[in-house]
Amino acid sequence: SEQAVNDTEGEGKSMREQLLAAQTRLSEMEADQKKKTMALASMRERVGNAQQTLGKSKQDGKRLAKEKVSAEAIITQKREELRAFGFDPEARTQMIKTAQQMETSVHAMQERLDILRAQLGGIDFSYADPWKGFDRRNVKGVVAKLFDIKPDFASFHRALEVCAGGRLFFVVTSNEETGKALLERGQLRRRVTIIPLNKIVDHAIPQQTVKQARRVMPSGGEVHCALEIIGFQREVESAMKYVFGNMLVCDTAETAKQVAFHPNVRVRCVTKEGDVYDPAGTITGGSAPKGGNVLARLGELSQLEQQVQMKRDEYTHLRSKLQRTQEAFSKYDGVERDLRCKEHELALIEERISRSEHHAAEQAIQETQAQIEQFEADIKALPEERKQLEKTTKHLEKEIKSLESSREDRIRHLEEQVEQLKASAKAHIDKLEKQRERTEQVNVELEVLRNEMLTQESSEQATGQSHETLQEEVGHLNTGLERQRTAFDELGSRLEAMRGTLKDLDESLNALAAELTTNRQQREEKELEHKRLSHKVQQL
Repeated sequence: SEQAVNDTEGEGKSMREQLLAAQTRLSEMEADQKKKTMALASMRERVGNAQQTLGKSKQDGKRLAKEKVSAEAIITQKREELRAFGFDPEARTQMIKTAQQMETSVHAMQERLDILRAQLGGIDFSYADPWKGFDRRNVKGVVAKLFDIKPDFASFHRALEVCAGGRLFFVVTSNEETGKALLERGQLRRRVTIIPLNKIVDHAIPQQTVKQARRVMPSGGEVHCALEIIGFQREVESAMKYVFGNMLVCDTAETAKQVAFHPNVRVRCVTKEGDVYDPAGTITGGSAPKGGNVLARLGELSQLEQQVQMKRDEYTHLRSKLQRTQEAFSKYDGVERDLRCKEHELALIEERISRSEHHAAEQAIQETQAQIEQFEADIKALPEERKQLEKTTKHLEKEIKSLESSREDRIRHLEEQVEQLKASAKAHIDKLEKQRERTEQVNVELEVLRNEMLTQESSEQATGQSHETLQEEVGHLNTGLERQRTAFDELGSRLEAMRGTLKDLDESLNALAAELTTNRQQREEKELEHKRLSHKVQQL
């Protein structure tokens, strides 16, 4: 029985707690049923009032619903039109953004280009047409802009500048007639020197001389004809030979000196640093020429002009693409504006519907009807739950009474065991006292025999037989004494164990007696509470 109580308590609640919870739930059910019954009556009344309002505002509700359906149909139509366009407004927006970025980049690059052109003012050659229909293709341009340095020889840019000297700014034309027309009627802003391609004299160094220069140069040195390390159009070849054909370029001063003054070469040589070795015996060098590094800046200018032109082409292509999509965008944008207007109109209609009396009545009926159904289902389920709770209450009361009854029987059984153990302990104590007396008597007799043995050890005649006799008696007494001691120790151990058991039983008995008193008081209180609840249940 006690195990059943412990098992029940191990699940979380004791039987008494479960009983109290069931009785509390019965009281709550009674109050809940009354509350929901009253609420049902009130909600049914509200539904009736809302239905009357719904009937009065029916026409207004139909009109708003019709407007909403019409707006939704137009919105659907507009969305279908937008999908049919196949136009991506986000892609066009991104294109516009890219075009703006490209335009900004072109302006920045153009500004850098203008600054560089201003620094190289002598390079630009501007003129007016000498006559109407003048063929500008006959004017090739300034020498400095008609060639570029080959990539592998970029380090010789200063040597090439020195080789060309002022001829870098000469203007190349197809013939002397074109040159004469420019000088007379071209409205030139500065003095220029014209190189007519049909009249220019070729001063190029013979190839045999170049080979001889390479043979006499120091080991590991580098010698090139200035004309070989530049690139140009074939039509201006004679002008390039005139400007660069009569000089060699060398990597170091040692190479230039050895080549220029050699009797089998004797050609002007220019080093990478711009020092000139003339076979006539002069050497020109020192600081860089004023306005130097022209070719390097020309290379930068040419590269920048190409970049600007590429960026302009990209920007023009993108602007053309945007222009082609403008018409489609205009149509798409018009439909999209119509769609936004209709969506706004639909939002206003829905707002008017949500604020209308008809919609409020409909919503109130739906919400109240749902509550009514829920409350009716709850009330319908109450009798079954009440029946189950009453059954549980009776079962718990029966179990509690059974447990209390079995506990009293166990207490009586334990009291009987205590009495029996007390009687057994008393008998063992008496037996132990008698055994202790016998042990003391044997100890006295043993001591007397020992004294007699000592008094007769001096007599030789009596020693043999008397001594043996006494020894046998002493042995018998020692054996008996050991048996008595063993029995005494066993009885002492059993007595201590019985005393411990008796103490535990006394403590258990006291605890059970206290618990029994408490349980009796609680049972009386529960019986009164149960009678009160049973009376209320019967009233239901």
